[in-house]
Amino acid sequence: MALRRQVVAVLVGCALLPGAGCSWIFVNQPPSDPVPVAPPVVCTSSVASPVVDTVLATAALSVGVATLAMSSKSGGSCTGGFGCLDMSGLNTLGIAVGAVLGLSAVPLAFSAGYGYSTTAECRELKASQLACISGVEASCHRLMNGALAGCERSAQEACTSEGGADRSCREGKVKACMKAAGWTDK
Repeated sequence: MALRRQVVAVLVGCALLPGAGCSWIFVNQPPSDPVPVAPPVVCTSSVASPVVDTVLATAALSVGVATLAMSSKSGGSCTGGFGCLDMSGLNTLGIAVGAVLGLSAVPLAFSAGYGYSTTAECRELKASQLACISGVEASCHRLMNGALAGCERSAQEACTSEGGADRSCREGKVKACMKAAGWTDK
């Protein structure tokens, strides 16, 4: 019967711990290609959410390892001095709670990784967009190449579905797509 209570306590603990991190919830990805020169890209460039995920993952892992270490010590060697706690009845539950806390760090760490990479991609895209507007041609080519590749894929799909996969169909659709993306004068 005591084992059932411990299992239920661990399951409730799992349900209450964060299964998803802040980055998965609050970080907005940059738009997919094609990316126009203007307006500015709307995405999350702040690393606040990944930092919170990192802190929570570190705390969960630290507390979990500490709980495992304390719970795995035998409780029978305590002779009643200052700072002596008899935790023999809590060992199994402590080990389970420590394991759950330690394992809860895994999704938080993945969320932090996702947040750091996504915000870096956003900052890079915003910098390329700003540099292109400022007249740095290499940045415009980076944006334009992504836009061109996306337009070529969509033109190929559209022309194939319409039954006309000839060169003039693709070129016309690519030009229309690039114009819609703001690349007519670049």
